[in-house]
Amino acid sequence: MRIGIVCFAWGKNHRGGLETHVSGLAKLLTEYGHQVFVHCINNADNLDLESQYNTQGWEEGELRIEQSNYNYWDTRCLFDYQRVPQAEIILDNWINHYQLDIVDFHHNLFFGIRAVRSCSKLVPTVVTLHDYWCIDPQCSLFDFEHSIIEPDDHDKWERNSRKATDRTLKSLDSAHYYQSLQEQNDRDDSIISLKAAWVRYSDQMLQYASAVITPSAEAATIHYQHGITYQIKVVENGLNLSFPRGQLAHEIKHTSAANTPTERIRIGILGIVAPHKGQLKFCEALLDANLHEFFKVEVHGPIPATYQGDESSQNKIIEIANKFPDFLKFNGPYDKELLSSIFSQLDIVAMPSLWHEVYGFVARESLAYGLPIIITDAGGLAGLSGHEGVFTLPMADSDNWSKYLKKGLEEGPFFRWVYQRRKGIPMPSDFLPSNQDCARKIESLYQSLISD
Repeated sequence: MRIGIVCFAWGKNHRGGLETHVSGLAKLLTEYGHQVFVHCINNADNLDLESQYNTQGWEEGELRIEQSNYNYWDTRCLFDYQRVPQAEIILDNWINHYQLDIVDFHHNLFFGIRAVRSCSKLVPTVVTLHDYWCIDPQCSLFDFEHSIIEPDDHDKWERNSRKATDRTLKSLDSAHYYQSLQEQNDRDDSIISLKAAWVRYSDQMLQYASAVITPSAEAATIHYQHGITYQIKVVENGLNLSFPRGQLAHEIKHTSAANTPTERIRIGILGIVAPHKGQLKFCEALLDANLHEFFKVEVHGPIPATYQGDESSQNKIIEIANKFPDFLKFNGPYDKELLSSIFSQLDIVAMPSLWHEVYGFVARESLAYGLPIIITDAGGLAGLSGHEGVFTLPMADSDNWSKYLKKGLEEGPFFRWVYQRRKGIPMPSDFLPSNQDCARKIESLYQSLISD
C-alpha cells in the first residue's frame, strides 16, 4: 500500500506521546513492506507572508516527508480553523502526486476538518482522534478556570474560546455558512451556540471519512456525549518502548533505585506542567495530608510561564518547590530515550490528570517498565483501573485526594509496592498492547477499506 499520514507535528523537536506514536507507526508500516508518505506543518511564528503555504520535502530512511508552512496567519474567525482551503489543495496535489491508496489524519490542526471531505473524494480517508479538537478547538475540554467543560455547558465552552483567541467574536456571524451544508428544507434558522456550530460542522465532515479511530473507549464516549454521531472504532495506540518490557527486574546496579533506596518514596510525574495535568493539585493534596515527609515528587517536563495566559497555577507549584525543596524537584524536559534511566530512579509514577486523557502513554509506559502507578479515572486512564499496581484517584473529587492518598499510605498498597519495586519485582503489564499490535490492526483496517 501507498499510505499517506497527515500529522501537524513531526521530528525530534516534537517529543509528545502523539508524535512518538505516529512516528513509530509510520516506521513499522514501512517495515511491513508499505510505502509511507507523511505530510506535516511548519508553524513557526516568524514565517513571513511570502513563505506561507510553501512546501519542502526530505527523506528519513524509507519515509518521504512533506512539510508545508502555515501558522493561521489568515484566519478571520474561529471557524477558519476548521477550513483551510489552501491546505486542502496542497493535500489533494500530494495525494495525486504520490498516487496514494489511503490517507490517515492523525490530527487536523492546521489542515482543517473540511480537508477530510476533499481527501475522501480521492482516496479512502481515515481520521484518528488523539485529542478533542473536533469538539473543542483547545483540544482538552478543560477551561481557563481549571475545570472540565461538560457537554451541555455551551457558555463555558464559548468563554474558554474567547479567552484563548481573538478570532472568536466574528464566529457566530458566519455560523449560517456551516448550516448551508444542510438541505434547505432541513435548515434550522434559529441561533445556535458557538459550541454547537463547531461540533456540528466537525460531525458533518467526519461523515465523509471511511473510518474514525480513537485509542480508548472512554475517549469515544466523550466524543459521543459532545455531539459526534459517527461510529468510532477503538484501536489502542500500543507502546513504542525504548526499553524491554519488565526492565525493572534487570536494572543496572549503579542506577537502580532498588540498590540506592531513600527513606522517602520517590514519585515521578512526567510531562508538561499545566493545570489540567494535575501536578499542582497532587502536590497540594500530599501537603494537606502532611505526607510530604514520606514522599519526594520529581517532575520531568517543561514548565511554561503561563497556562492560557494565566500565571497563577504555574507560580503556585514553583512556590511549593521553593518552600519544600526536599519534597518537590523540577528536572526539566526529557527525551524519550531517557525514560529507562528516569524510571530506574523512581518508586512510583503518578499521572494525576484533571482532564479526560485520550489514552495516557506515560502511565502505560511506567507499568510496562514494571513500576506501580497513581492515576485518576480521567478518560482513557480509567481503562487501567483495577489492574495490579494501579492506584486510582477520582478525578471529580480532587478536593479529597489527600484523604485517598493518606489511606493509600496507611492502609493501602504503597509500602507493599515500594518493597516489591526495590526488590526488583515488576508489576504485570502483559495486558498492554505493543505498537506492533497496533500497527497490524491499522494495517488490516487500511487493507479492508481499500478493498471496499
